Amino acid sequence: MACVLSGALRLWDVAGTVQRDENGFIVAVDETALRIVPRAPHGWLVVRGAETLGMHAGLPGLLRQLREELAPHAPVGRLIIGQQSLL
Repeated sequence: MACVLSGALRLWDVAGTVQRDENGFIVAVDETALRIVPRAPHGWLVVRGAETLGMHAGLPGLLRQLREELAPHAPVGRLIIGQQSLL
């Protein structure tokens, strides 16, 4: 998941970091830090400070919200997630 989030930041041309913590992931860009927390049985919760920004059942909705929050200038498009060939 950290690789997907880092790849999305690179695709959106955003300088930021992705760190794993005990509750999920922290995506930090400039002064903004968003916490991405997995929610059982499936889904992702997006939190900024004490404010809940959204709950997403899947990765597409999560990435869409992150793009809107962190890279509103980035063009809307599709991010294809799959295994990368080593050849």
